[in-house]
Amino acid sequence: MKRLLSRFYDFLRLFQSRLSLQIVFWIFLSIAVIETILLVPSVERRKQEVLARIAEVSSGKMIWIFATYPEATGAELLEHTRQLYTNPMLRMIVGGAVYKPDGNLVGTFGEPPVMTFGEAQKESRIYLLGQGGDRYEVAWKTPQTDGEHAVVIRHNAEIMRSEIYAYILRILGLVFIISAFVTLVMLITLGPLVITPILTLRRDLARAGEAVHHDQLTPNFDSSAIKRQDELGEVITAFQHMFAQICQAMSERKQAEKELLQANQQMQQYIQQASQVTTAAAEVEQGSFQPESLAEVALRDDELGQLARVFQQMASEVKQRETQLKQQIADLKIEIDQRRREQEVAQVVQSGYFKELQQEVDRMNLDEFWR
Repeated sequence: MKRLLSRFYDFLRLFQSRLSLQIVFWIFLSIAVIETILLVPSVERRKQEVLARIAEVSSGKMIWIFATYPEATGAELLEHTRQLYTNPMLRMIVGGAVYKPDGNLVGTFGEPPVMTFGEAQKESRIYLLGQGGDRYEVAWKTPQTDGEHAVVIRHNAEIMRSEIYAYILRILGLVFIISAFVTLVMLITLGPLVITPILTLRRDLARAGEAVHHDQLTPNFDSSAIKRQDELGEVITAFQHMFAQICQAMSERKQAEKELLQANQQMQQYIQQASQVTTAAAEVEQGSFQPESLAEVALRDDELGQLARVFQQMASEVKQRETQLKQQIADLKIEIDQRRREQEVAQVVQSGYFKELQQEVDRMNLDEFWR
């Protein structure tokens, strides 16, 4: 039961598919157009059948009159024909006329026919449309002894319209039934063959779009279970191949983005450490450089690390030389001060005043002085 309901719901979903509706519409329209084209000659054929049936009513009677009264005059033919008009069983006859062999009118009865003598001589049949009702006029030539008379019978053909309308309605109903049946069969046939796989592929396309949007590269596609050896199968295979290529391209893009991010981080680190080297150069100039500030940069195994190590060594040597230079300057200053004092002492010792004092000291007895 559930399986039947599932199939029924699947069948109803076909009517929600725009593609299936378009296919149904064009199939139905094509069948309707073909049947309509065939309807025109069939209606005309039906019209002729109805007219022939109308003419048969009086044809048999006229043949009987011609055979029974072969020597009847024109007036007698008119009288015999008028009797058909007055017969309540032949209500379809509404009028008539009889022409002499020379074309003169013998007389008419009921509704006078509009057919001319020339047309009557050719045994013509004319169908007339009128507001008061349709008419059908039929002519016969009579092999009378005094020459061929022409007899025209005017029939009431109002039944024609009702017959034709009923026939058209029957044909249209039949066309509709055939079109609906063929359309339904085509829909049922196209459902599992075309519509359902297309709807499945459409859902997979939407699922693929969501997967690409959310970077989920391994969705489960329902169309992968469809194995076909036709164009639709090729489309499904092409879709799966395309999605595989998209997944590969996305994986490559992610890898490239990862590598680019790493390269960017390395570049930022490189720029930052290069800035540390630049800052260290300014600190050397200011005399506040600390070699430990380039310890991390010196660990690099590239040109920047080599530069940092060289810079550390150079800064250490510069600092050491500066310290030595300061020490040398300090020693030199002390030496200069000592020499200056020696020079001053020498100048004092060599002065006459110092010599006089020295002589005076020599003359004095210091021990007595301090007592």
